[in-house]
Amino acid sequence: MVCKMFMSLKFMKNKLLKWFYDNGHYISLTLLIVPISYFEIFIVLPTILELWSFSFICHLGCANFFIFNVIGNIIYGMYTYTTIKCMNLEGFNNKKEWTFCTVCECLRPPRSWHCNTCEICILKRDHHCRFLACCVGYFNHRYFMCLMFYSSMGLLYFLYLNIRYVSLFLTWNRMLILKLICPFGGLVLDYGSESWYAFLLVLNLLSGLTTGCLFNFHMGNLLNGKITSETRSESNDYDYDQGWKLNLIEVFGSRWYLTWISPFIHSKLPGNGVEWTVDQKIKIC
Repeated sequence: MVCKMFMSLKFMKNKLLKWFYDNGHYISLTLLIVPISYFEIFIVLPTILELWSFSFICHLGCANFFIFNVIGNIIYGMYTYTTIKCMNLEGFNNKKEWTFCTVCECLRPPRSWHCNTCEICILKRDHHCRFLACCVGYFNHRYFMCLMFYSSMGLLYFLYLNIRYVSLFLTWNRMLILKLICPFGGLVLDYGSESWYAFLLVLNLLSGLTTGCLFNFHMGNLLNGKITSETRSESNDYDYDQGWKLNLIEVFGSRWYLTWISPFIHSKLPGNGVEWTVDQKIKIC
């Protein structure tokens, strides 16, 4: 009896830890968006610009545009259904390249893979995104790309505003430059407001560069018609590259040139995520 209770508690503990691990990035991201947005709009902008001046209105509109797209793409990315569950896969005759999932116990189309975190097969699975707390697949790939783009651009834009803001309180000298170069050292040696300003500026910069690098990596895959697993694998025998424009349309839909404006813009995808136009590579022995 005691052994069963111990095993049950251990199982619940593992499930709880797994839940926090799977959703930690998403929770931290959503918790940070609100205070960051409040700080930039209600504290930084009124301080560095004359209230309701033309410049203030332009920057207010720009800041809200970034925030709107980040939040909107998170919501759409999370709640867009992209698994093979409940899909009618019986009407497809050519299943030569389909694979069998031993966990879901079903056949899955090409480029679809099982996710151990989501515990289901994902249609055209690119990767499991910690920021969305779900997998990036065929139907929500667009929202992930827009999220990375607007997150990086928004963070770098806010960095510009924050530099102007802290310049009102800080004196740019050698000591401040050293704190910017080594922000952790600055906090240890001088636990003051100047060190915290320097630390937050560096954190802002690194966050923007990190998301920018992620966007650049995934955009490179997208333009070449690849998903992450195909980029890493050297044994992929099929080429799904249709040219940069058709590759963009495959992810962003027929109105690919408008989808960057808002996640609410409808853009029909050209395919179904099951059938693909492929060129088989010729192996030279």
